[in-house]
Amino acid sequence: MKITPIRHGHRRMRERRVTVADIRNVLNGRPPMHPSPNKRVQMGRTLDGRRLEVMYTEAKAGEVRVVSVVTP
Repeated sequence: MKITPIRHGHRRMRERRVTVADIRNVLNGRPPMHPSPNKRVQMGRTLDGRRLEVMYTEAKAGEVRVVSVVTP
């Protein structure tokens, strides 16, 4: 699975100190889905135990584009 943050998502990752490994940890638990332009939200935990909410879209060939991340 290739994880590509868009510009806004990359900025939010830096602001909230979230790594690609954290996002991969959250998204590994999601059900398999077909490519779609619709935004989806998945909740989980970062590697250091913080709650993490990832908003993403799925592109072709298993690519996941991160739209935004929230650490409530």
